[in-house]
This record gives sequence, structure tokens and C-alpha cells, in this order.
Amino acid sequence: MSKERIYIVEDEQIIALDLQRRLERLGYIVCGSAASGEEALAGIRKTLPDLILMDIMIHGSLDGISVAIELKKDLNIPVIFLSAYTDNKTLDRAKEVSPLGYILKPFKERELATMLEMALFKSIADTLIRKKEQLFSTILNSTTDAILVIDLKNTIVFLNTEAEQIFERTYEDSKNLKPDELFTLSDMETGELFQIPRFSDQLKVLKARNLRLTNGKNTSFVVEMTVTRELSASEADENYIISFKDISRLHEMTDTLKYQTSHDSLTDLLNRSELALRINSILSKIGQQPMQVSALFIDIDYFKIINDSCGTQAGDVLIKETAARINYHMSGQDFAARIGGDDFVLIHFDDDATTIAKNLVSETQAHPFKWNNKEYPITLSVAIVPLNSVFVNEHDLMITGNQTVMNIHESGGNRYSVFSQSDSINKNTISISEWISKIHQALLNDRFALYYQPIEPLDPANSQPKLEVLLRMIAEDGSIIPPSEFIPIAERYSIIPAIDRWVVNKSMEIFAQLQKAKNPLANSIFCINLSGASLADESIIGYIIDSAEKYQVPPQHLCLEVTESSAIFNLSSASRFIRILKERGFSFALDDFGSGFSSFNYLKNLPIDYVKIDGCFIRNIDHDPVDFVMVQAITSMCRILGLRTIGEFAETQGIIEKLREIGVDYAQGYGISKPLPFAPCY
Repeated sequence: MSKERIYIVEDEQIIALDLQRRLERLGYIVCGSAASGEEALAGIRKTLPDLILMDIMIHGSLDGISVAIELKKDLNIPVIFLSAYTDNKTLDRAKEVSPLGYILKPFKERELATMLEMALFKSIADTLIRKKEQLFSTILNSTTDAILVIDLKNTIVFLNTEAEQIFERTYEDSKNLKPDELFTLSDMETGELFQIPRFSDQLKVLKARNLRLTNGKNTSFVVEMTVTRELSASEADENYIISFKDISRLHEMTDTLKYQTSHDSLTDLLNRSELALRINSILSKIGQQPMQVSALFIDIDYFKIINDSCGTQAGDVLIKETAARINYHMSGQDFAARIGGDDFVLIHFDDDATTIAKNLVSETQAHPFKWNNKEYPITLSVAIVPLNSVFVNEHDLMITGNQTVMNIHESGGNRYSVFSQSDSINKNTISISEWISKIHQALLNDRFALYYQPIEPLDPANSQPKLEVLLRMIAEDGSIIPPSEFIPIAERYSIIPAIDRWVVNKSMEIFAQLQKAKNPLANSIFCINLSGASLADESIIGYIIDSAEKYQVPPQHLCLEVTESSAIFNLSSASRFIRILKERGFSFALDDFGSGFSSFNYLKNLPIDYVKIDGCFIRNIDHDPVDFVMVQAITSMCRILGLRTIGEFAETQGIIEKLREIGVDYAQGYGISKPLPFAPCY
């Protein structure tokens, strides 16, 4: 039996009592009654019935329709009007309330029962529909996607809150407009306008990526678009739901990441890797099409003096000033890169390379470097190398250019010279041969030395100290030659695997000596760099294991470092190499992460233990919010993957504190310690 609660509004007491008896016979509960409008408002708000039977003509200043209108403002209780009036004016007023029924007096009990049953059923159905509408409205307005709905006439029938923000128009201002009155779409790559196609029975969903959405106020967003055809009960009423995902920030970060992985962070010129790609592209076209291209290799003659006497900050300023001067002389297709500390390359597409070189040399000499109210004379050495088919790849060009500019520098600098294939190739070949000979002699006569740079745990309670083993060559006169001068040649001419073996053996020998001397350095994990060539050489696996056993070095104290690029270029062999040695207890670090491919997918596939975040992201982390977010993202992902992180290039306490704030596990750089020789320690 039904237990719905009904409130009666009737000014005739006898009719009201009769109505109450009828309702109770039908199984309903009469929760109250009123004879006037004012009494009805108070009683209904107090009892909150399920249904109101409302006589139109009642006592008081408010009739039944007026009472229903007032209740509709704050209560959603269904109403059935009871009236003997059927005039148009009364009916039009009653329609304002959207009653569930209108019963003419007098009526039969069966007629009342039917009306009540249908009215209550419709009320329940309407309530469910309203709840679903509220749910869908909440979902649509809480999503981060901008959603609009258009009908078959291409007219807007709905906008959610996110769409209002992107279009900068409210729903009330937008309904009944056409989509192209709110926004335009264009392809991000070509710039061509993008039209939303009309749908067919075969095409019910459309997806498009990398579109530029421009609203009526000329504000642009990069979006992904999905258009769905909504089929209703009647095809004539079907709508099209268009959703836009705002990927502007993601697109910006992607562009930023691409830019950072191809550009030098200090000068905004290209970096070494990007330069290599572009040079190889040019060399592949030489001979196929006419072109006149020259590479200008530029070196600052007195950079080391400035850097050592005035500090690295002054050195950075000098590098940026030189980069700006180089950038000023670029035009058309020209591009420039910083390939080392004070080394630059300018690729020039024309026949006036000597004019540019002459201007660079004269302008630099005419404008001394100013630092702390002092002036320092600065000059340049510039080598011009015309690109031709003699150079197979960028390695050949770089060796030639670097050697040529080195010869200019060693002869006093402050001038430019054009490399001539006919009269200089023998000199260049001899010079490279001399380097190869020097490297072999250093291997035979033990004229290499190992240095170390501490890697400080940012939470000493939870981390074991580490140090990176660094290689130096000892010249015949006893001077120290940095690895940047001989490692590229060793890699180019396949001498690097032999150097790797020397470093592995010597590192373990030093560890054993430190342990015997009870030097605190023996408590550290030794991080030893391996080249990409060694990753592909399985014989070195046995050499590493044998060396550790020979010097009784626990594998847990050894971490082998491989660069991101070398690991990815040798992914399958690198993975196998790492797994074999990890089973023996060795650990592995991925070096320079971020300078190359920066894909987290490789982190999942390489069984490494540590990730060394490249210094290009860290050197400006204390004042560049993009770098901060990038390091934060890399650290968070590594933490999820169970990897520990090392921040390279931690040059200041400010940078170190930022790394600690992010949660990076280790810091390495001049802010911790400069590289130090092992020799005095044992």
C-alpha cells in the first residue's frame, strides 16, 4: 500500500474532509491541510509533503496558483490543481507552475486515484531525470576538458565551465551561435584552417591532435579535439559533442625540452649534438646540389686567464658576449653552436666567410672585456674550413677545424686562417697521428693519472658517500692534459676501450691501497665511467670481474657509469652487460640524463641504480622555474621506478639547497668539491 504524504489546500471544509477520507481510503497519508494561501505556505514548508492537492480559489490574498509559484522558488514539490475553472486566463497562469495534473471539480474517486498514481509516477521519474541531469552537469563542469554540444543545425546548445573559460564567453552569450562565431582551428604545423567535417553513418568519432584554437578575443591555445556523434532516440534530435583538451602547457614544456636538449643553456646557441646532426645533414647533400658552406671555428685566446683570475662568473659573461657577437654576424640559413668551454662553430651559407672572420677578430680586439671596473684585452682565433665532399661526417670536420684553430691559437692567435686541403692536410694528419701516438705512449708508460670528485649524499643518514673517478693525461713535461683534448680522438680511432680497461684496473688498485691505508675514501662507492664502445665489448665484463677479484674489491663499492646516449645506442648489449655485472653485485648509473633522449621509457628497460641528471638542467635551477620543474619531474619518476638521483653541476649552495628541496639524493659539482688527485691519499 502506498504511503505517500499529501497536503490538501481547500477552503471548503466539507470538501477538504471528504477529500481526506478518499485519500486515506486509497492508502495515502494526509499530512496537513489549509484553507488560505498564507496558511498553506507555512504548513507545506513545515511538513514537506510528497504531493500537493491545490484548490485554485482559496481564502486569503494568495490564490492556489500564487501559492504554487512561491513554493516553486525554493521547493520542488509536485502540484495537482483542483478547480472548477477552465477559462484560458486561469489555465495560462496554472501552466507557469508546470503542474502534474489539473482535475476539474466535481470528480470521481476513480478519476482522483488514477490522476494521483500517474502524477506520483511522473514525479518520481522527473526526480530521477533531474538527479541524472545534475550528475551529468557536475561531471561536465568538473572535467578539465572544454566541452560544447552542437545540434544538426550546427548551433551551440551547451557549454561547460571550462569551455566558457577557453572561449571567454558565457553559455548564455554563446547559445544559438555557430561554433565558428566562437573560435577558429588551425593546424599547428602548416597553419592551415581546420574545418570540423560533417559526419556520416560510417564516421561517428573524430580525433585530431596539435590544433591551435583561437577564440574571439584572439587568445590561442594548443588543443587535442574529439568530436563524438551522439545518437538519440530520434535521429532528428542527435547532437555532436566536441571536447577540447588544453595541452598548451604540455606543448610548451615539450618545446622547451626539445630546445634545451639541442641548445647550450648559457648562450642559447646550438649544442654539440645538434651541431653534429646539422653538419651531417649538410655533408650528405654536398655533391648532390650546389652549395657554398663554410665552418668557422672560433676560440677565445685568453679565456683561461679570465676564468682563472676573475672567476667562472666572469668567464660565463665573456662567453655570452662572444656568443652575442657571433649571433650578430649570422644571416639567412646560418647557425652557430658552442661546442666547449670557449669554443664555438659558425656555419655560414655564403662566400663571405673571410669577411665575417675578419670582423669578429677586429671587433673583439677593439672591445676589451670589462669586469669589476677593469679592462682585459681579448682576442679570437678563427679557422675557416670550407665544407666539401672530403669530409665524410662531422667527426672529420671537427677534427680538422679544432686542429686548425688550435694551430692559430698556439701561434699567437688574434687572427683568422682558411684551411687549405692541399697545403694543410699533411700537417693535420701528422698532428692527429701525434695525438694517437701520445695516447698509446701514455698507456704503455703509465702516463695517465686518476682524480676524483666527491658525490655528496644530501641525506647522509640514508645514503653511502660516492665519488666519481676522473681521468687525466700527464704530458712529457709533467703538465696535466684534460680529457677533452684526447678522449674525442681516442673515441674516433677506437683507442677508448683500452683506456677504459686502464681506468678500471687502476681504480681498483687505488681502492685496495686506500683500504689498506684505512683512508676514509675507501668507504665510498667508486663511480667509474665506461664508453659506449666498451658496452658493446663483452670481453670487458670478465676483465672487470677479474680485476675486482685480483684487488679484492667488493663489487658493492663499484658503480659503473654509462652515458644516456651510449646506453640507448647500444640498448640491447647495454642491458645484457648491466644485468650480468649486477648479478655479481656491481651497481650502475646512467650519466648525463637529459642531455640526449630524456625518455623515461629507457629507464624502465635499463636495470640501473642511479640517474645522474645533466648539468644543463641544474646550473640555473635556483632561478629558472622551468629547470626546477624538469628536475622535479625527473626525480619524481626515478623515485617511482626505485632509482636514486644525482644532480651534476651543483656549483653553489643555492643550487644544492634546491636539489635537497626537490628530493635529489646526491649532489656533485664545484659547490661540493673540485676534482682532486688520488696520488697524495695512499
